[in-house]
Amino acid sequence: MKSKLEIYALAVCFAAVVCLVISISIAGYSVIQIADPELTINSYKYDKYNSNDSFWETKHGRSKDQGAVQRPPEDQLTKQRLEELRTELRGEKRSGLQSLIHALMFAVVGAVTLLIHWRIARKART
Repeated sequence: MKSKLEIYALAVCFAAVVCLVISISIAGYSVIQIADPELTINSYKYDKYNSNDSFWETKHGRSKDQGAVQRPPEDQLTKQRLEELRTELRGEKRSGLQSLIHALMFAVVGAVTLLIHWRIARKART
């Protein structure tokens, strides 16, 4: 027959394992986000930077009055588009790094909780 202490410790162990699985999954995605931010960037943002036309339309829209804002030459527009894409990718990497730190903190707390309560469960069993 299991004691109340053993049941409590095993329940906490179960919860800690669930937390570990979720934390490790988030950490894995964060590593991908850091390694290849182009893969994890929001689809809307990615589509915006695919071509000069989509970049220009996203920034200035399709206005009926085309003379309101003059479109710069293609080489200048390409340079502006690529610079903004680099900025977005740096932001995506930073976001991934922040998520990785959060996930690792949860994983450490989950692992410590699991170890402590596993030992409590073993002692309660004897």
